[in-house]
Amino acid sequence: MTKFAYNRSALRRLPLSLGVVVLSLFAVSVKSQNAAAPPPELTALLDRVAIEDLLVDYYAQIGTDNHDFSKYFTTDGTLEVNGLIANGKAEITGLYDRAGGGIDETTSSSDNKVPPGKFNMVMSNLKVAVHGDTAVANMLWYSIVSPTLIAPPSVTEHGHDRTELVRLGGRWLISKRVVTSDGGMPEGLLDSYLGR
Repeated sequence: MTKFAYNRSALRRLPLSLGVVVLSLFAVSVKSQNAAAPPPELTALLDRVAIEDLLVDYYAQIGTDNHDFSKYFTTDGTLEVNGLIANGKAEITGLYDRAGGGIDETTSSSDNKVPPGKFNMVMSNLKVAVHGDTAVANMLWYSIVSPTLIAPPSVTEHGHDRTELVRLGGRWLISKRVVTSDGGMPEGLLDSYLGR
C-alpha cells in the first residue's frame, strides 16, 4: 500500500489557477450534496428580511417628490388611510398625489438663511409574521420634522400600520395596508377616521 506524503512545499508551487479550480470543484461538490431545500426557519427569516426591506423602501419615499407607492401593491391592492380607502394601483396613486406624497410644507428655508431641516418617517416595533406565501406586518410610525437645520425636531404625526402581503412571482407585494393616526392627524380626516 502506497502512502501519500503530504508535501507542503509542493502545494505552494502549484499554480494559483489550479488551486482555484480545486477549490471550485470542492465547492460544487459540497453544493450538490446540500441541494436539498433550506430549512423552513431560514426561508421564513429571508422572507422577513425581504418584507422589512420593502417597508423601509416604501416609507423612504414619504416626504419626497419621487414617489410611486403603487409599485409595492398587488394589482387589486387596497390602501386605507384613516378611513379613506383606495382600491387598485390607480386609486392608490391618486390618494398619494392628493396628499402630495407626504411632503411637509414646513420644511422650507427660513428668512435668516439657515438651511432647512429635514422631514423623516420613522418605523418602530416592526413585527412580521410569515405564513408560507402570505405575511402580516404590524408597526408604529412617526413623522419627524425640523423647520430649520438648527431647530429642534418635533413629531408631527404618529400612528400604527397593519400591512398584509402576498408573494407573487417570487416577490413580496402589499395586498392590503391600513394606516391609522394616533395623534397629529390632519383635521380634514376627522369625518372618515375609524380609530382602530
